[in-house]
Amino acid sequence: MKNKIERALNLLSTNKPAQLIRHCSVGDGIVQLDGSLFLEAIQIFEKNYANIKIEKFVPASGAATRMFAPLSGVDLLNPNDEAEYFFIHLRHFPFFNSILLNFEKEALSYDETTGIDRYSRVLNFLFNNGYATLPKGAVPFHSYDEEERTAFAEHCVESMHYMQQNGSHEIHFTIPAEHQLLVENIFHSFFENQLNSIKKISFSSQDPNTHIPALDKNNMPVLNEHGEVFLRPAGHGALIKNLQELKGACVFIQNIDNITEASHHADVGAYRKLMGGVLLSLVEERNTLLRGLENNEEHAQERALAFLEKWFGVSNKNSSLIQQLNRPLRVCGMVENTGEPGGGPFWVKDDSGIESKQIIEKAQINKEDAEQLSVFEKSTHFNPVDLVCHFLDHNGKKYNLEDFRNPTAAIVTEKLMLGKRTSVIELPGLWNGSMWDWNTVFVEIPSRVFHPVKTVNDLLKSGHKPKA
Repeated sequence: MKNKIERALNLLSTNKPAQLIRHCSVGDGIVQLDGSLFLEAIQIFEKNYANIKIEKFVPASGAATRMFAPLSGVDLLNPNDEAEYFFIHLRHFPFFNSILLNFEKEALSYDETTGIDRYSRVLNFLFNNGYATLPKGAVPFHSYDEEERTAFAEHCVESMHYMQQNGSHEIHFTIPAEHQLLVENIFHSFFENQLNSIKKISFSSQDPNTHIPALDKNNMPVLNEHGEVFLRPAGHGALIKNLQELKGACVFIQNIDNITEASHHADVGAYRKLMGGVLLSLVEERNTLLRGLENNEEHAQERALAFLEKWFGVSNKNSSLIQQLNRPLRVCGMVENTGEPGGGPFWVKDDSGIESKQIIEKAQINKEDAEQLSVFEKSTHFNPVDLVCHFLDHNGKKYNLEDFRNPTAAIVTEKLMLGKRTSVIELPGLWNGSMWDWNTVFVEIPSRVFHPVKTVNDLLKSGHKPKA
C-alpha cells in the first residue's frame, strides 16, 4: 500500500497541464479525405486486410450505473425530465419485450397496469435484474425480430464490415473480472443463433495493481468506512498493459457504447476501412523510409523530412529522423464538435517548445488560465474514441508502449467522495498521455457514425433505430 500511496503522490506532484497552442482543424492538423482519395484508402485496406492480423480492442469494464442514473431513486409522482421521457417512450426500448414478459410472469397485463404501479414495476424489473450494475456491454442496445442484442454482441456483428471471420481477426474486450462468466454466457447464447459475426473473441481485465488511492485536500489517502485506504481504478490509461499484449498488426479501438443498430453498420464500416487504409499506407511508407535512412540511400533524409511534415505537421530537431519515424502509429477519427462532453484534437507544446498533435481532455488543462480555456472551448472537432493503431516497427518487432507515454500527463479531477473534497488521480489516458509520443494522424469522419449511449434515453436516437 505504501508504494501505491507514493505513486499517487508522485503522479500528483509531477502532473503538468497540457499547453495548448490552438485547436486542430481541417487543413491544420485534421485530414479530410473524400472522393477518389476516400475510395483509394478503402481499397488499400481491403487489398491487405485478409493478409494481416486485425484486432479490435474494446474497453468495456464500466458498469451501466451512469446510463440508468436518471431512473435511480426517481420520484414517480414528480419524475425528472429524463425519467419522464423514458416512461413516455418505454415501448421503443430494446428491452421492452423483457419487461412485458416479466409482467406476464407475475400474471399481470402491462396495458392494464397503470400509473405509478406500472412504472414502479418497470423500475423494479430493471434494477432487480442488474441493468444498472452489470457491465454496460451486457445491456440490450437494439432489438431485431424479438431478439434483444447487447452491445457486446452488436460489436461482433458490426465488425464483420471491416474484419473477417477467420483465425487472424479477433475482438478483445476488457471486462470486470467478476463478470467474466456472465459475459462468456452472453456470447455463447448469441453465437448459437448468429451466423454472421466475428466469433473469435478474448478477454482481459484491468490489473488491480494499477488502482490508485484518492487523496484528500492535505494529500493524505482517503479512507473508506472500514478505515482502509480507498483505492480507485486508474482510468483507461491502465489498459495500456492490456493493449501491449495484443498481437495484431492493425488494431481498432472503440468504446463499448459507441455501436449502432445494424442498418448503419455498412456506413460505419466504410469509415473504419478508410482509417485502416490510411494507417496501412503510412506504415508501408514509414518502413520504406526507415530502411532508406538505415542504408544511407540518396535523398533518404529529404524524403523522411517531407513525410514527417506532411502527415505529422512538424519535425523535432532534437531527435534524429530515425527516432522520429520509429514510433507507434495511430489514425484517429474526429467528428465535428456538437457539444458532447469530452476531449478533442489540439496542437500542444512541451517544456522544450516541441509541438505535436494530441487528444486533450478538459481535465488536462489549467482551467484557471482564461487563454487556455478559450483555446479549448473554440475546438471545432471532438474525439469519439474511434482509432486504429499499429505498434510494430519496420522489422516486425513490437514497441514497448510504456516507452511512449507522457508520465506527467495524468488526469486529476476533484470530487466529493465519502463526504470529503478529494483528488481523483488517473494514469495518463489511453488515447491521451499514454499515446503522447506516437505519430498521430487525425482524419475527419462524419458525426453520423458516432452514437454513444451515455444515458438510457440515448437508445432512442437515430443511430440506434433502423434507417428510414
